[in-house]
Amino acid sequence: MKNNLLPLGTRDEFGVRSEEKQRIIGVIQRHFNNLGFARISTPIIEKQAVFQPYQLVNSKMYRLLDQEGDTIVLRPDLTLPIARFLSSTSIPLPQKFCYVGDIFRLSRSLSGSYNQLTQAGIELVGYQSTKAELECLVNIYDLSQGILDEQITIELGYADFAKIFLDIFTTDIDLRKQIAQALFDKKITEYERLISSFEDQRLYPLLKKWPRLFGEPDDIFQELNQYELPESVTLRLKKIKEIVLLVRQVLPKQQLVIDLSSRAPQQYYTGLTFRGFAKSGEDYIFSGGRYDNLLANFQAQNEPAVGMGIDIDLLTDLCVKKFNRIPKTLVFSSIKNWSKAQALVKKLPNATLSLSNTKVEAVKEAQKLQAKLIDIEEDEDEFENSSN
Repeated sequence: MKNNLLPLGTRDEFGVRSEEKQRIIGVIQRHFNNLGFARISTPIIEKQAVFQPYQLVNSKMYRLLDQEGDTIVLRPDLTLPIARFLSSTSIPLPQKFCYVGDIFRLSRSLSGSYNQLTQAGIELVGYQSTKAELECLVNIYDLSQGILDEQITIELGYADFAKIFLDIFTTDIDLRKQIAQALFDKKITEYERLISSFEDQRLYPLLKKWPRLFGEPDDIFQELNQYELPESVTLRLKKIKEIVLLVRQVLPKQQLVIDLSSRAPQQYYTGLTFRGFAKSGEDYIFSGGRYDNLLANFQAQNEPAVGMGIDIDLLTDLCVKKFNRIPKTLVFSSIKNWSKAQALVKKLPNATLSLSNTKVEAVKEAQKLQAKLIDIEEDEDEFENSSN
């Protein structure tokens, strides 16, 4: 009977996933080291107060009591502990930091999700310029090309767009929250019911189209140009347009989309937000944005900042899937030709040595693995072609 207690993806086939994960971590660390980022790490256990002001998206924390009776948690996020750490030290700013660490979140029972996740990322603290957002997006492009060898689509948004847009229609805080929740959850029938009382207002046609404000930047801007929008909205759209133009200049091949109907990755974001996803994936690999007010929760002096997180586990799963699509090859030989067999394994993708004593046993081994079998002694032509 299969063991269903472990989360999906933890049962590695011959350690492939574990090895691939470590390889990806190494690539990311070298990448940020080469760019001059200072490495930073924080304790796994933190005071609950560090996270208390924020309702972290999709996050239920592991809570414990310390010897003084205070509630401590296994960190469910890495940006907040880094902000707490920076506020308690005299590290000069502005500065760029990078990190790799585990976060812990209680997942819904039998959801197949991980309770312990590995995350890497960068925090650019003390930078007001849009160049900080651009650097994050350039790193998403470079890392996705280097690790996945696949085009990543970057989705742009604005953290408080929902609040600012709904402010046009109502001052009722509870109603605004209900409308935003229905929008984020894509409950369109509920959403349309909640906004029906605004049908006499000038911007009601746009409000009705809002759940579909997703797509190519030019299409979204063209749609919005039809309406006379208040300055609070146009200022945010101007920021999005600015980063779109910058990305098109620096990364002309990067695919961009805009989504003005989605929730910010985390509650502490204050400005431009971004997510990166692969066509072959099911969720966002990269996510981040600007959080200019975060350090004010830990110190008197505030600092502008932009951060980006990378879901190492999801990135690993995508790489392993690609690896597993390469047909497995089993290489069999006698002891006499062992060196030749080893040399061939090193040259072939997804190949391994057969340790069977006889060709008959090797054939059975290949059948069980659904692998192609190469016998060094018998398949000399194929061996020569593979070697060249």
